Parts: sequence; structure tokens; C-alpha cells
Amino acid sequence: MDEVPAKKKYNVINEMSLRGYPIQLLCSIAGVSKSGYNKWVKRHLSSLQKQIENQAIKEKILECHKKVKGIYGY
Repeated sequence: MDEVPAKKKYNVINEMSLRGYPIQLLCSIAGVSKSGYNKWVKRHLSSLQKQIENQAIKEKILECHKKVKGIYGY
């Protein structure tokens, strides 16, 4: 039987912790370290922040493009 990747375990731990289950207990049951989970959360959140920033930049670029009617340069 294939082992479940840590990323999937971290996702389940995250979902269960939102329902009120203690993170330490969930990590123990899943067989992962709490510090590994905390590092994943930090990376996951920074990734989401970057996606939000990228979307805002994209919207601004499209707004500018529309404002100049798609003309690039002078």
C-alpha cells in the first residue's frame, strides 16, 4: 500500500484543526511532526498571499491596458 504524502496529511490536519481538534493530537495520529506542519502552514499562507498580490497586479495591468485602448508605447 502506498504511503500518503505529507502534504495531504497537512491538508487534513488543517481542516480538522478548524473544527476544533488539537493540532498536536492530529499530528501525532497522522505521524508527522508539529514543526513540519507549522512550516507547511507558513509556506502555504505565503503562497496564498503571493497569489492575491499577483491577482491585484494583473487587474491593475489590465486596467491600464484598457485605459490606453491596448496601445503599447508612444
